[in-house]
Amino acid sequence: MDISDIPPEVLSLTLGQLFEYQCEDDPESPIHYGHLRNARLVCRQWNKLATAHLFRTLTLDAEPENGMWSWKHMPWSHIVNSETIQRVAQNIVICSHPEDLEEDDDASDVEGGATEDDDDDDSGRFGVAVNGIAKLPNLKSLQICFAEKCQGARDTSEWWEDDEETESISHRLQTLKTVFGAIRKRRAAVDKDNRTSIIRSLTLKNLQNIPIPEFTSSDLYKDVMKDINELHLMIAHDYNEHGPDQDLDRIERQTYEPYLQKELLPPLAHQLRSLTLTFRECWGVIPAYFDGKGLVFPNLRTLTLGEFVIGHHDQFDWVLAQKSLKTLRLDRCFIVSYLRVMNEQWDEWRVPTHDWHEYPEGSFGFTEGDHTLGFSGTWETVYDRIREGLPKLREFCSVHHEHHNTFDRRESMGASLSKLRYLTFDSGSCPSPWIEAEDNSGTMLFGNNDPAVCPRDATESERYVARKSLNRAEETELGDTRAFEDLLWAVRGRG
Repeated sequence: MDISDIPPEVLSLTLGQLFEYQCEDDPESPIHYGHLRNARLVCRQWNKLATAHLFRTLTLDAEPENGMWSWKHMPWSHIVNSETIQRVAQNIVICSHPEDLEEDDDASDVEGGATEDDDDDDSGRFGVAVNGIAKLPNLKSLQICFAEKCQGARDTSEWWEDDEETESISHRLQTLKTVFGAIRKRRAAVDKDNRTSIIRSLTLKNLQNIPIPEFTSSDLYKDVMKDINELHLMIAHDYNEHGPDQDLDRIERQTYEPYLQKELLPPLAHQLRSLTLTFRECWGVIPAYFDGKGLVFPNLRTLTLGEFVIGHHDQFDWVLAQKSLKTLRLDRCFIVSYLRVMNEQWDEWRVPTHDWHEYPEGSFGFTEGDHTLGFSGTWETVYDRIREGLPKLREFCSVHHEHHNTFDRRESMGASLSKLRYLTFDSGSCPSPWIEAEDNSGTMLFGNNDPAVCPRDATESERYVARKSLNRAEETELGDTRAFEDLLWAVRGRG
């Protein structure tokens, strides 16, 4: 059999594998397309098929040296005006624009030039570039990628250090308005030309954890979101990289998850077929609570949760209520086994405490006045409930990459039982209160690891040096392994 005898469909699938991540162990590593570019040189057929893969996803970003918008150093105007790329481009990633490009009084000399139809907000270089999506008739998905660092609500008396990579709330809001405006303009063209596709998938990477009701209640937002049936959210938060650590005291940490559950998601519930909820840090239990009660997605087929923490026996019920689910992905999701909350935070947060056992003051070596708690939940119970409660499930994935979630590679996520599946919470710990177990052993660290009450006159060594081994993964290994394997066996059998 000659290579020319291979059906084009099979050859296309094969060529589509000719890319690699620059760092395979880093889920956020960029893709290297060198082999795919070389494949275009083989023959006309390979050129056509490889081109479709090479230009399937475009990234609109600004070159730092000149501020011009490009894709892989190719001028953006050349990209959107290329007939070849117009035919094959299906996905676009739009990186939020630098502050110095927000206002540009002279847009007439930028790539593509401004048009009379451009709104005032779109008169800058960024707006002109984004409006170029109207020239890509086959787009199916769009991603807005904000900077990871953001600026939340601040008290002027607080010491907080920002750098040039920090994006303000107003900057992010303007980016959303500009991109949504371009999507709406393109949607108007769809009504006139049935050969233009509708953007159905929206990804917001590093969306800030601050409610923006003035935008989400606008006609612009509603006009765009009515077409969306796939929504993928990566939520970023304001954090203090240097100096006194006050991250947990950000008001957004206490308010955003209830807003997500009660206001942002419900209006979209009936139209979504795929949903991804991922945060940059563990979420769901404390300092805010998310149990999904009241959320019903009757048409949801795929749900991906990233960094979600289970801390109550009924906290996963909302997932099990989505009976239409065929794919469930758990990306660095955990069960919290031990928690320590300092007294002043305990009074302020007022999180639910049902299912928590409170240890006596001084347990685990912590000082008196702190609240030290334990949760008895196990993955064995969660896995069994998934197997029994989601009868249509055909794919189950669960991974725990150390320090990195797989938001950008969720569709290639596998399934493994990790030693990292349990963790602890200590509100006095920096830089993160979420303390993961050791990757290879599952050994945990929580105070001195000893639930016995530490005497008031205890030395620093007695209070803070581990006195016992603490390993929840080891304690639950038999039951968790049995339930995990039963779940995988059942899901595969349904396929």
